[in-house]
Amino acid sequence: MTGPHPPGTGPGPDEQLDLRWLVGLMAANTVAAVGLFGDIVRHLSIVGVQTGDDFLAGWHLVLYGGVLGVVGVLAGIAWAEGPLGPGRRLPSATVGLVVLTAGGVGDALWHEAYGVEAAFPALVSPPHLAVFAGLVALMVAPIGALAREPQPLDRARSAIVAGSVTSVLLVITLFTGYLTPLIGGSEIQAGAYTEPLVATSILDHDTARGLAQVLWFATLSSFAAVVVRTRLAPERGTWTGAFGLLGLAPLVVTGFSALPLTIGLVALGAVTDLTGAERRPHPLATGLAAASMWAAYFLVIGLRGDLVWLRELWAGAIASSFLAGLAVAGGIRWIAPPRADVAPRVGYPTQGDREGAPEGGRDGDGRGRTVG
Repeated sequence: MTGPHPPGTGPGPDEQLDLRWLVGLMAANTVAAVGLFGDIVRHLSIVGVQTGDDFLAGWHLVLYGGVLGVVGVLAGIAWAEGPLGPGRRLPSATVGLVVLTAGGVGDALWHEAYGVEAAFPALVSPPHLAVFAGLVALMVAPIGALAREPQPLDRARSAIVAGSVTSVLLVITLFTGYLTPLIGGSEIQAGAYTEPLVATSILDHDTARGLAQVLWFATLSSFAAVVVRTRLAPERGTWTGAFGLLGLAPLVVTGFSALPLTIGLVALGAVTDLTGAERRPHPLATGLAAASMWAAYFLVIGLRGDLVWLRELWAGAIASSFLAGLAVAGGIRWIAPPRADVAPRVGYPTQGDREGAPEGGRDGDGRGRTVG
């Protein structure tokens, strides 16, 4: 990180963003995600709407501390590369910061006027949804920056992909708490209600919610994996790390009773890695990965004696998750061809190779790809 480029100039299109900026952004995003996590849990534990302004509540301070970290990263890039640097290098983070700031101000005004939202209304209030949109834009920014780089991902950049995927999925699952399996076992409204883990309740209402949670999470996780793998070729272990980190969230919220979810998420990551970490997999492989999570989950639930669903229900849930992954991957495969310069280090031919391009890359200089 040297001084700014001369006026009117900037880094070339093939110049990688300094790894330190990406690490700083990842750290700031992680702090913001932790703050959001704590704040959502706080809202869900409230009974009834509370009056007053809680803008300086503890978890809000953590959340906006992470946002200030993002401001610092963008300011550093502006100093190093000129005022247009942040928008050119991290456009998603730049837009996300604006939206998040507007949402934060709106949230403070909303609380002052209407009080602090309780339980699930907190997930869908207009200012919170603005905060949600801004946070997602921040979390995907490192992935977008890496997708624009022609060089293959090394281990450090693959780790940034893993952390970003974890952050994005954590934010989305928190804001869809009414449909995510990750809050299973959590106490809602100060203990007035406990959300059951999937397949541990015989009530029809809980069964319907459980089936919906299986289908939603299979769709969400498959979409995240396929979109990233369409644009990037992270090293093996990236997905095990990403989904394994996400598996810590239910343990933090609920404790050891949520261990089946953690094991299922680790299985999802491991199968995703095994079915082709460095190139876009076949839709059948994506469906298999989605199904593996719920197969592992139901196995552990059954071994500890908590599985109350009929065979048709749990087997159908596994089949539904497979079909969801298959459909998502098949749809993306149809509408979004992969980058020609994503580096398949296992000898998988790129589009450029098939069209007779020089083996070294787009310009024949070795920068565009690495072929095993």
